[in-house]
Amino acid sequence: MKINPMMALGAIAVLCGCQTGNQADYMQIGYGPSFDVAHAQCELQKGSADQGYIAIGSPGFVAGAGIGNALGNLAAEDQFMKNCLIINGWKRAPHGKGAAAAATVASGAPPTPYGIARAPGSWINTALLDWSDANNKCIAGEKAACATRATLAAKLRAAGVNPAPV
Repeated sequence: MKINPMMALGAIAVLCGCQTGNQADYMQIGYGPSFDVAHAQCELQKGSADQGYIAIGSPGFVAGAGIGNALGNLAAEDQFMKNCLIINGWKRAPHGKGAAAAATVASGAPPTPYGIARAPGSWINTALLDWSDANNKCIAGEKAACATRATLAAKLRAAGVNPAPV
């Protein structure tokens, strides 16, 4: 069997194109672990997306089925990594914006999540974050923050949540 060098290069390019990239390709869209932690967790689990195969026939057919299965598994792993990182608060950055998001993280400043200033979800998430901010300011001696903290604490307790400093 003779392999065309151009076909081999094309197959290698396809396989390399399925890489998940690095942090420069992603931006933070929510609250969760750092990119390195999220990526490592997803990397450990991505093998669960693989499918096995059985092929009976000529050696060429079996080899083709194996290559097809490998390409299908790479696509499934890539989709799994994309979804897993989204669940952990990271999304592939729009073209040209990934480097800016990575620079923000590298500077030590917390990145602004994708279009939101607070945690996504119910009003309770936002109220808890606001309560925490008010609590920190109240401890620092800001009187207006103490009143805000008391108001938010009453609303949260009415909803069945007891806010407490961590």
